[in-house]
Amino acid sequence: MTAPAGRRVMAVVPDLFFATRIAATANAAHVELELVSRERAAARAGESRPSLLILDLHTRDAVALVTELKAAAPETPIVGFFSHVETALRRDALAAGADAALPRSQFTAKLAELLTWGLSAIRTKEPG
Repeated sequence: MTAPAGRRVMAVVPDLFFATRIAATANAAHVELELVSRERAAARAGESRPSLLILDLHTRDAVALVTELKAAAPETPIVGFFSHVETALRRDALAAGADAALPRSQFTAKLAELLTWGLSAIRTKEPG
């Protein structure tokens, strides 16, 4: 699966093991991935205008970071991932402006498609 030309994704993922997994998947999909620290995320999002922002919602002050990222790059979709038991974190991230928040298992299962196609990879048609 090859990404559309010029596709760039930025990720804030402090867990180095998981960040490496995301980077390997991005490389296989021919997607440019920039891993950034929480402290640099909003500034880099504003400068580089990525196609997609990925955020580990267990990052320190992640909900506040969602707000900062939306202010810096309002047109860029934000997809967060979280531990499936942290439903309040999901709710708060969505309220702060995240476009999607997935349990880590769903995020992992959809990662290649998400990196390649963005939000359309996880959107499904509503019945009816």
